[in-house]
Amino acid sequence: MTLGAESLEYSPHTSAPPGETLKETLEALGITQVDLARRTGFSTKHVNQIIQGSAVLTPETAEVLERVTGVPAALWNTLEAAWRTQAVREEENKKLRIHLDWLDKFPLAELVTRKILPDRSKSVENLRLLLNFFGVANPEVAEELWAGYRIAFRRSGNIEPNDYSVSVWLRQSVRAARKIECQPYRRHELIRLLPELRALCRRNPETWLTELPLLCARAGVAVVFLPALKGTHISGATRWLTTEKVLVALTDRHKKDDRFWFSFFHEIAHVLLHGKRLTFLDDDPMKYDEDPAEDEANRFAAEMLIPSKYSYDYERLRIRPKPFVKIEEFAAMVGISPGVVVGRLQHDGALPWSEGNGLKQGFKLTLDELR
Repeated sequence: MTLGAESLEYSPHTSAPPGETLKETLEALGITQVDLARRTGFSTKHVNQIIQGSAVLTPETAEVLERVTGVPAALWNTLEAAWRTQAVREEENKKLRIHLDWLDKFPLAELVTRKILPDRSKSVENLRLLLNFFGVANPEVAEELWAGYRIAFRRSGNIEPNDYSVSVWLRQSVRAARKIECQPYRRHELIRLLPELRALCRRNPETWLTELPLLCARAGVAVVFLPALKGTHISGATRWLTTEKVLVALTDRHKKDDRFWFSFFHEIAHVLLHGKRLTFLDDDPMKYDEDPAEDEANRFAAEMLIPSKYSYDYERLRIRPKPFVKIEEFAAMVGISPGVVVGRLQHDGALPWSEGNGLKQGFKLTLDELR
């Protein structure tokens, strides 16, 4: 069978119908179709249909052909399966072709950078790869699935995100989290680890990115660090993968340690305090949010970083935060990084957003952090 250019584009490994091989085999053996019909007990019409590819070459037929031609039945079965698979693929390509505009909704350049797609072409093969990435049959199914998921999404922040970019980021985070080996989720173990997790904020970012996932995995929390796609406006997310494993995904949206640690403990609050059926997508957790769950997560993060037992000392610092050595001394006393204290003072209006940033630790995630 001769395939056209379109078929070759979407099926680089093309297959011929097994009937062509059967025809060549008969010619080599000097057996006519009529003679084959006599030897096999098939009708001449059925033999011709097999050769033309209009009749299925069944496993039973393959066994008979092995006895008559000497060609193993396994080879006939393989040829038939490859041919039928290709035929189904070509029919599926025709159906997918009408959905090519769906690709326009995604940031194709970023999908190439993340190795989700090989190039930016608006092709059936790329559409197929994107559907494979999301684990859905077609774009219509994907849209219906996401519409159902949104009922279980809790989104903080007032910026309208690009939902398609968000879907890519969340899916990539979920796929990465599934590869992380974790102990079954144990709430008491996560609570026990909180002081150790908090102490890491005094260390450098390279230590966080290594130690946080290892520690959290002991309690059933798969921590993923993944840069957000443009237009997502995401700082972090929490999603239960199973009843015994939860994803906490973090981005480098603000690229400073104060936002990172607040976001981290904000997501941990969702794990400890809120339902397993919800997915939380958080824009800027330090902003006020009317959602009770988001407000509760904010209060948890604030208490984790600067516990209320230090309220008196913090109030004194808030009234007079300069010189900055006072911030460093308070941070050492409390056991957190100076950058986190600066972020809190800025949030509370004690410092302008332009002051004290030299005490913050900057960091930037790359796709190399994706595990």
